[in-house]
Amino acid sequence: MSAPAPRKRRRFKKQTSERPPVVPFDPVDDAAVCYSRESHYTDESTSSVVQRDTTHRWTSAYGIPVVETVEDLHVSGDLEPYKRAGLKQWLSDAPPRPWKTLVVSKLDRLVRNVMDALNLLEWLRARGKRLIAIAEGIDSSNSMAEFMITLIAAFARMERERMRERFRSAKASLKEQGRWSGESHLYGTMPVELPGGGGWILGLDPYAVKILHSLSTLVRAEKKGLTDLCKWLTDHKVVTPRDRQAQLTAERRGEDPATVELKGYQWQGGTLAALLVNPELVELGIFEPAEQAEIAAVLDEKSRRKARGSNRPYPFSGVLVCPECWEPLWHRIAGDTRTRADGSTVSYEYRYWKCPTAKHGPSIRAEDVEPFAERSFYLLFSMVPVRERIVLPPTNHANEIAKLEREHARLMSKVARAVSASDRQRIMDDGNKILKDIDTLRALPIDPGGVQWVPTDRTWREELETLTPEERRLRWLDLGFGFAAQKRTNGKLVMGWLLPEGWQDAMPELVKFKDRIGGNGGLIEITDLL
Repeated sequence: MSAPAPRKRRRFKKQTSERPPVVPFDPVDDAAVCYSRESHYTDESTSSVVQRDTTHRWTSAYGIPVVETVEDLHVSGDLEPYKRAGLKQWLSDAPPRPWKTLVVSKLDRLVRNVMDALNLLEWLRARGKRLIAIAEGIDSSNSMAEFMITLIAAFARMERERMRERFRSAKASLKEQGRWSGESHLYGTMPVELPGGGGWILGLDPYAVKILHSLSTLVRAEKKGLTDLCKWLTDHKVVTPRDRQAQLTAERRGEDPATVELKGYQWQGGTLAALLVNPELVELGIFEPAEQAEIAAVLDEKSRRKARGSNRPYPFSGVLVCPECWEPLWHRIAGDTRTRADGSTVSYEYRYWKCPTAKHGPSIRAEDVEPFAERSFYLLFSMVPVRERIVLPPTNHANEIAKLEREHARLMSKVARAVSASDRQRIMDDGNKILKDIDTLRALPIDPGGVQWVPTDRTWREELETLTPEERRLRWLDLGFGFAAQKRTNGKLVMGWLLPEGWQDAMPELVKFKDRIGGNGGLIEITDLL
């Protein structure tokens, strides 16, 4: 029996840490950087002056020279120390001047996060530096510092979260009471102080409301887009919402708004669009629901035309539609340059209309469809009286009820401050009248709204003779007319006028064409009419 083979001993590779080694603190040539931080909301005990005096007293007591006093004002404690504007240049391997000790009055002035505290402590130890937190008695050069810093930073973080919870709770409570909690507010509103120091509520800003009404008129009546609106606001030197809030803040302080140094912000299309369609403007009674819906529709049409690269309107832009997908036809320009026999060149330009999906037939020459659409409209509608369309929006009287509820709340706030029983009774009687009006409005049935066609004394021929091509296009779009055109693969054109919704009431004279009117929204087939 052979002896067993000797077992080979396994060799293990020693794993080493990549953590930088700790460099012991050496008090020789010690120099201090005194640091203080203020948040947005602070009190006298944490002011930068108090922090500076506290840190300087400590350095004087221990005879340590001060290299620099660093201040970070209006900086949150959640921001990492190496990202703060004042402190970051000193937390580098090439500071403006050598130093060894970082002195703060309290640890939460430096960090409020456990990870930030440990990362900073590791950075200091790797470079032979130390941290002094005077209020907590922390000196990071001794062995208990890491435990104390971790514990205190955890409590500071918990305190910060509790402060945020209290702030959110107080803000929500004020909002439920219809009060203003001091945050930024919607353009068109302004803080109004209740009598007797009873707090603040949001009322209407007459200046901003006037601007909003002007913008509404420009959009609905003149079909202006966001670019034109921003230019109008700039030309009329209308301040932006942020600058307007700065002016209102100055007024609350008793200062002259004209002397306020504005930031000079510019009006932006995206911000303006979000403002005009904000539902709070309807809740506040600045816009009517139908008015805001019309603004949103016009801005949406403008943005869709701009997205497809044809923001420049042509006489039939938006009027020509595809009879299969019912999308507006896209306009395209094609050019060609030819050389003559004598060497000169001549340029030709051709305009086309095509379906945006590129699936419903080839492009149509503009000269083949536009004259046909104009002539056929005069043939069909020249002697038809013009009837104006009036849209009556559905309503449940919510705006009127909301206004009365706000008025009742303001009235009831005066009850506790009434100086006599007769004044108190008078206020209560007025409040009861408002409550009766609210009950009356709530009892009213919901108005479904609808469309009404009001006749005029003009015919369509008389109407169009006074309009430019652009005005005629807008008139057709406003009433809901459209001209469907499609070119088949065999080259045949299929065309027809798309009648507006409710055309039976708007144009009862078209009954003679009833055999030509299809079921797709009232489409009159006129391919063989001319």
